Amino acid sequence: MKILNKIKKSIFPKSLSEKATTSFVLEKTGNQIYTGPFAGLAIPDILKPNLKLAEALGLYEYALHGCFSNLINKNIENIMVIGGHKGYYPAGLSNLLRPNNMYVFEMDLNFQPLIDSWIEVNNLKPYQTFGEASEEILLNWTERIDFLLIDCEGAEDFLLQPQKFNWQKETDILVEIHHFYNNKILGNLVTRFKDTHDLLIIYDDISENEKIHNVLEGLGIEGSFRGQPNHRWILDENNNKIITAGIFLYMSVKNT
Repeated sequence: MKILNKIKKSIFPKSLSEKATTSFVLEKTGNQIYTGPFAGLAIPDILKPNLKLAEALGLYEYALHGCFSNLINKNIENIMVIGGHKGYYPAGLSNLLRPNNMYVFEMDLNFQPLIDSWIEVNNLKPYQTFGEASEEILLNWTERIDFLLIDCEGAEDFLLQPQKFNWQKETDILVEIHHFYNNKILGNLVTRFKDTHDLLIIYDDISENEKIHNVLEGLGIEGSFRGQPNHRWILDENNNKIITAGIFLYMSVKNT
């Protein structure tokens, strides 16, 4: 049996881990995002051990690529990102749209060096960074925001209140909906924004897995990755892992 197992391993080598797969991909693609709207964006050294394979390939949240394509036809001068995380979206949007101002909010200060690390290596205009997007800040915000991206793990209901934060009525918005935290959130946002915005619900594209697999196959890499649906999860009140789905709401200001 041991001999048989050795023969199997020699014939069918074990797939690389996702971390090793990502590292191998980066070697082959010149440490740049491979495809998608953020293609060519240089990946900082500090991020290479923490990057998802889908991010390195430019296929992360593939379903949103159409939204970003729409933005290139608009005059996007000021962008706000609430939930900067590792800086993937601030960097990608900054590189794609070249806004005058990029405002990034991130409560976890451990992410700040990662967010900033994209700037120098890609010659991006420095961001203006903040901690929590507090009620006071949002109430007193005076700068026009042309595009707002939100990914804040259940804080959508608080952050998106156009009757309170009036500037949001004139802002294109893309938000990830975390309905496992609040099963009324999608309906709440539709009600608040339907008079001022054209609304589009976007769902995770399961073909993202196939696209990643096809790229790996084309590069000759026997790798693995945590694809859908296992790449999205939250912890419930009992600290149990709950598999979730990606649902986004894209709200574009109506033409008047």
